Amino acid sequence: MEHHATLVLRNRSIARDYHELLFAWPDGLPPPRPGQFLTIRVVEAAMPLLRRPFAVSSFDARSRTAGIIYQRRGPATTLLAAADAGDMLDMLVPLGNWFPEPEPEMKVVLAAGGIGMGPIFYFARELRLAGGEPLLVLGARGVAHLPAEDLLDGLDANVCTDDGSRGFPGTVLDYIEHSGIGKGERCVIYGCGPTPMLAAVAAFARERQLPFWVSMEQTMGCAVGACMGCAIPVHGPARYARVCTEGPVFDAREIVWTSH
Repeated sequence: MEHHATLVLRNRSIARDYHELLFAWPDGLPPPRPGQFLTIRVVEAAMPLLRRPFAVSSFDARSRTAGIIYQRRGPATTLLAAADAGDMLDMLVPLGNWFPEPEPEMKVVLAAGGIGMGPIFYFARELRLAGGEPLLVLGARGVAHLPAEDLLDGLDANVCTDDGSRGFPGTVLDYIEHSGIGKGERCVIYGCGPTPMLAAVAAFARERQLPFWVSMEQTMGCAVGACMGCAIPVHGPARYARVCTEGPVFDAREIVWTSH
């Protein structure tokens, strides 16, 4: 983890209440790994007081450009949405662990919903660069919440909408079950998105005895493991794990989903 001031290159709306921000990756830092995150101090003022965490959604090694996808939810993200190219951002980066690489010859399924699309899109592109052909399943409430088409270029995304306004009518889990994933083949699932979606896919993976790696979305106070504000219940003697330091990526079997 390092503290950097970095340049905003582009900040645009990509769907209803969703934005993509591209920035210059700090010199000397190794590339971020899919699943890792960063925190941003949105303004140099007393409020909003806390930094905000965002998963890395892209990285271009040639231009040393990285990106985040975020949802405008409150004062901090509303301020962030107003940032323009040329502005500077105060970041702690990179933070957390990352998605483990799939075993050779395993079918890879990537499940994304909401702002969980960011780290999953990044992971999908990295797997494709390595010669893989992951199955990407993207869920949204409706067509207005689906990202701009250029963000899906080369990803071969299978789109699902709860209201049936585009793609498969139903949830990410509905699509996975409909597609017969995990029947008679070696398969691993990776996911990021709303907790109910991850809990549902975790139950499916447990029933099919499939490995499932999740990147957890959690409110963070410090993002360095000191405040325990991002702790989630897990199995084992520790009982709780900090998403910022033990995660954000976990084996889904470690998490006590019934508590969510």
